Amino acid sequence: MAVKALTTQAEIEAIMAPDGPAALIDFWAGWCGPCKMMAPQFEAAAEEMADQPVAFYKLDTENYPALARAFNVRSLPTLIAVRDGEIQEVSIGAKRAAQIVALAQRINPDRPPGFFKKLFGG
Repeated sequence: MAVKALTTQAEIEAIMAPDGPAALIDFWAGWCGPCKMMAPQFEAAAEEMADQPVAFYKLDTENYPALARAFNVRSLPTLIAVRDGEIQEVSIGAKRAAQIVALAQRINPDRPPGFFKKLFGG
């Protein structure tokens, strides 16, 4: 799955809807060195997860500051993992592709249930 740029409130609302996709959103800016370093890693992770039902998005905080403010983003880069319209995890700072893939796998709706989920449900 290719990385898609988020540019409208409607796109954010679709992701945050209860039936929205599992998604990773990369909040970045052109002046941010760590963001530039992470960009190819994010692309590589999206490629690796292409056959999984996790969408990868980028949001340029300089061009769309109101959209970034809606998520209370204060540091860059910030990755926000969303599933079923709820924020599952927030990760601040540059990440390697393997770390991004691991985060995407944690929100993957097709992921087999973990040990505690098997025991206790939920």
